[in-house]
Amino acid sequence: MKDLLYEQCGFIIPVSFTLDFVGLHGDDWLLAERDWEDIVALVLDTDAVDMQASGSRAIRQAVEAAAAFLHDDEVWPWCPICRRGTGAEDEVRHNEP
Repeated sequence: MKDLLYEQCGFIIPVSFTLDFVGLHGDDWLLAERDWEDIVALVLDTDAVDMQASGSRAIRQAVEAAAAFLHDDEVWPWCPICRRGTGAEDEVRHNEP
């Protein structure tokens, strides 16, 4: 996740995405990283990734698609994994180990 802060990271993502996503997680980089990895894994199995893509190409497509989708607060104003940004986040925190 921290690599996404840099323009030379190799991914095309919205400029403020990384800091916004981490901020949504209360500036907890480890929690944001955990959720981000889960999101990218889920996106790998969608139409956002070419069925013929493999390896770094598939990862790049998944990362860029997930960031573009989640960056739009109008479409997705919360974390789809931990639900931070919604009223349900308190329930999630209570149930976390």
